[in-house]
Amino acid sequence: MASATAPGRPVPRLRGHWLLGSMAAVQADFLGAMLQAHRDLGPVVRVDVGPPGWRETIYSVSSPELASELLAAPERWTKDEPGYRELKRMGDGLLTSEGLRWRRQRRMLAPLLTPRRIGASYVPVIVEEAERVGARWRQAAEAGERVDASAEMLELTSRTIGRILFGAQMDPAVPQIMRWTDVNDEMMRRTVSPHPLPLWIPTPANRRFRRGLREMRAVVDGVVAQRRAQGSAATDDMLDLILGARDKDGTRLSDEEVTDQALVFLTAGHDTTATTLACALAELARHPELQQDVRDELDRELGGRRATAEDLPRLAVTGRFVREAMRLWPASHSLGRAPVEDEVLGGYRIPAGSSVIVFSYALHREADVWEDPDTFDPSRFDVTDPDVVRRQRAAWMVLGSGPHSCVGANLTTIETVLVLATILQHVELTTDTTAEAGPLPVHAAITLKPTGEYLLSPR
Repeated sequence: MASATAPGRPVPRLRGHWLLGSMAAVQADFLGAMLQAHRDLGPVVRVDVGPPGWRETIYSVSSPELASELLAAPERWTKDEPGYRELKRMGDGLLTSEGLRWRRQRRMLAPLLTPRRIGASYVPVIVEEAERVGARWRQAAEAGERVDASAEMLELTSRTIGRILFGAQMDPAVPQIMRWTDVNDEMMRRTVSPHPLPLWIPTPANRRFRRGLREMRAVVDGVVAQRRAQGSAATDDMLDLILGARDKDGTRLSDEEVTDQALVFLTAGHDTTATTLACALAELARHPELQQDVRDELDRELGGRRATAEDLPRLAVTGRFVREAMRLWPASHSLGRAPVEDEVLGGYRIPAGSSVIVFSYALHREADVWEDPDTFDPSRFDVTDPDVVRRQRAAWMVLGSGPHSCVGANLTTIETVLVLATILQHVELTTDTTAEAGPLPVHAAITLKPTGEYLLSPR
């Protein structure tokens, strides 16, 4: 563990403009600028954004060991940093809370995402929604039409998490859920802007941002109030489970806390998964030989029938494909933290209150861990060497690590595997864009986002 009393050495700094620092590069291409900084300067880098006196300094970490050390100590490295402050505008749910509040919420909500609950209640919804997409894509194939995997997966995951959360009452929420992508982009812009304008200043961007947040919360508040009025045992969806959750002292969540948690599950449960699915589908289309490996496994293990939770352990090839898609295109590209006191991390001095990110996007491209890291290669996970497995496990940080790792990580992985398995039983995917044409176009919002359309040709 790092010693806060050691002097430490200065963190290597990304060179930038004499006045504005690296603001232009970071705002134009956050992922590219930060990745290049790590490849040029090492596992801990400093990036200055904005002019002196009005500057935001970001310390970025891309070492598996240092990232694990940081995330394992939430009492020393808190969420009091720009990204989480923006996320907290939705409410102080499990994603943003800390300390006693977080521990209480985690105790009450963890039972909602047990393997048994996922298999019995959520998997059937996932597969049904994926079958709707598969049938629609089969019609597109017959008509010779292309489909946009990015838009289609955003709608699929919005409907899926809406049904899981709200059951039959999900339809009014879907448009607002899908609009989260606009709020997501604005949150990232504010996060990397030095001292963004207060939201009470009525700029067009601020008005759109506030309206998006207000509309999402109003929809969830309305459903919660309606469900409270219906009384207990009205349905058996996740919202009922949240409303009925009790802490060890018998207390329940307030209406405000219920809305906070529902918004967390809505946003984390559709936007991140939609990105993972869109990237995975695009990679399937760009790698026909790998797609055939997955299709062969599905034919062998499923034989054309609907996938279930019990099939997941046997879908090893599909699972490796999903893990590789998550490695190369991690939906949670950065995890923010701030040191409570002056810290020394890997020998580098990090001042108290600094904005620090674990940059998973670079961590997943560390050449010391991943051979040929920029190449899409699911076979890298088909290994038995314990040292290789250990290094990969430490460096694969898709949805966090340590005590505050994402409680829904298992659900995201399961959903991705089952959606791919279902769609590929309906259609084969091709594209005009090959893997040799370069990496998939993505950009950083609060989560990783596809840039533009991902056009695929089903057949």
